[in-house]
Amino acid sequence: MENYTHLRYEERFVIERLFLRNVVIRNIAMVLGRSPNTISRELQRNRVGGVYRADKAHTKVKARRWRAKRDCLKVAMDSFLTRLVTEKIQEKWSPQQISGYLKKELDITCSSKAIYKFVESRCLERYLFWKWNKKQGGPKRRKHKVCDDGRKYVETRPPLQNDVGHFEVDFIISKHSSWVLLVVVDRLTKHTIIQKLPNRKHTTISRAFSEVFSGMTVKSIATDNDIAFHHWTELEKIIQAPIYFCHPYHSWEKGLVENTNRWVRCFVPKRRDIQTVTDEDIANALTFINDRPREVIGFRSPREYYMEISSVLLRG
Repeated sequence: MENYTHLRYEERFVIERLFLRNVVIRNIAMVLGRSPNTISRELQRNRVGGVYRADKAHTKVKARRWRAKRDCLKVAMDSFLTRLVTEKIQEKWSPQQISGYLKKELDITCSSKAIYKFVESRCLERYLFWKWNKKQGGPKRRKHKVCDDGRKYVETRPPLQNDVGHFEVDFIISKHSSWVLLVVVDRLTKHTIIQKLPNRKHTTISRAFSEVFSGMTVKSIATDNDIAFHHWTELEKIIQAPIYFCHPYHSWEKGLVENTNRWVRCFVPKRRDIQTVTDEDIANALTFINDRPREVIGFRSPREYYMEISSVLLRG
């Protein structure tokens, strides 16, 4: 396949002459050896006052390309943007998050493409997520048994409404000790809670559920088939809400908390003993997860959005 090239001035002159003679677009494309879509797009985008002129169309295209290149240098040409983008990139914000934050909070339009260009020019790529977190999950087992104890599975879970209280729950474990991190994520706002537990015994999990969800509105919980949740009927009584289970080895059915775990792993890497995780480590992870703007919730931070929705429900 040949590489696409921009139309030359001579080709635009041919388009002008033939179009004035009412030659159909497909025949113009055949004469120039171009796609009919290319000719049609050229005539639509580069008319001036409803009339296609080769010289004016060529000038219009050059101006558009100049503005595009200038916009890609927008960060480097503005000292305020340079400082802000550098600071946020080093805090591991993505270019999309920075762009959305600038538009929402400061009413500054700066595309993620321009920020990527700046990151490349300043050799800051090492702060981008896929540069500093290259860990991938291993293969999953295929055979499994389905528990027949009356538990409900995620396909019976009601659709998510515009309210908080629907959570996904999972553990981050370590082979070095029995200590675990309990990770809880609100499905609507993405607000995350992390609690360090000494083990996954039923009494420990029951106590943790009582503490974590105390004073909170809980409408549903989705989790996996971890043995820690075998007393799920007791947990439902504690939270006064139904618990739904993923099918065995179908972790993508609770993809939100799985993705959140990957962010937590940036602060608590694998093969680290969970017992050595400090309150400061957990606080840093929660600040990173809850205080960054997220595109999926309109570039609000999960903490901000959770408080906003919760206050609306309280007033209502």
